[in-house]
Amino acid sequence: MAVSAAAAVAIAGIAVVPSSASPTTAAKARAGVKVTKIAIALPAKPTDYGWNQQGLDAAKSVASSVGAKLTTISNIGYNNTQSILSQLAQSGAQFIIAHASGYDTAAKQVALRYRVPVMTYDVPNELVPGLVSTITTSAEQGGYLAGILAAKETKTGTVGIVISASDSNWFEMSGGFAAGVASVNKKIKVRFAEIGPASYDDSAGGKRVASTLISANADVIFGMGDDASFGYLQAVSTAKAGHKVWYIGDIGNMGPIDKQHVLLSSEIWSFTKVFKQAVTDIQNGTYGKHAYNLTLGNGGISMLKTQYISAPVWAQMQAAKAKIVSGAIKVPVALTLGAVKKLVAAA
Repeated sequence: MAVSAAAAVAIAGIAVVPSSASPTTAAKARAGVKVTKIAIALPAKPTDYGWNQQGLDAAKSVASSVGAKLTTISNIGYNNTQSILSQLAQSGAQFIIAHASGYDTAAKQVALRYRVPVMTYDVPNELVPGLVSTITTSAEQGGYLAGILAAKETKTGTVGIVISASDSNWFEMSGGFAAGVASVNKKIKVRFAEIGPASYDDSAGGKRVASTLISANADVIFGMGDDASFGYLQAVSTAKAGHKVWYIGDIGNMGPIDKQHVLLSSEIWSFTKVFKQAVTDIQNGTYGKHAYNLTLGNGGISMLKTQYISAPVWAQMQAAKAKIVSGAIKVPVALTLGAVKKLVAAA
């Protein structure tokens, strides 16, 4: 069941009196109780072929698999988060997915007030037994494979990275990408650009910055963005560079709208296993005692295989994946813009 942000404030339901029980007591009380109502709050529209769509698809899959009803609130932005999450808690949700790292503070407050388990993002130590857990990503692992792919496909000897915000996940992917490129050929130039510190949904900016990289001779663009990704795809699709330009996306699969056949691959994030494990943990009374992480090893991160990737290149990527999973390859983890720039400079 989907409702708009405006409708969220008027969700029907009996108000829940906040519990004074401790988180541990609340967790024990839920142990053995089946989760039948799940809710997810999305910052933007769920048709972005990325963060929002991947989150909603996973929530739908898990709700269906456990026989739970799903309430979805989308395109809510960031101005009224606590009120909306509170309404979800009051309406009887037994698990709320606050699907944006920008919701973490409000999500924790709602979890503590209403004693409802809430999922947050990107802060691994944001744990409250029975109430709050978090999802992080080893995004650098997919970035490394994307770097190998870009290095094998470039014809100009220059590849580009464009990010839409100063986001730790984007930094991780960018650093991993630069390291992946260098693992194939240190002579390949890696150019890096950022639209702005918080330009996740700036499609026009995405097109402008990606076009600048293409003008600087980059013929493979690794773009991270949310709605900015539509701009990246448009820039690559309309490039008049005199040679083929490829796009490597992030989080989701923009293949269905790739009319010019420029989508080489994408670093896919899947939340399905994590959401399902979270439901199991809630029912077992173990939720909030550990965080969750998306990796190549657990299938939370993967690379999209398209028809444009040759069998030998795909085999090389899979061999590298196996070494990353085994620990034979240690992918550097860049958590700051400065760390990314160092890896780009070293590539």
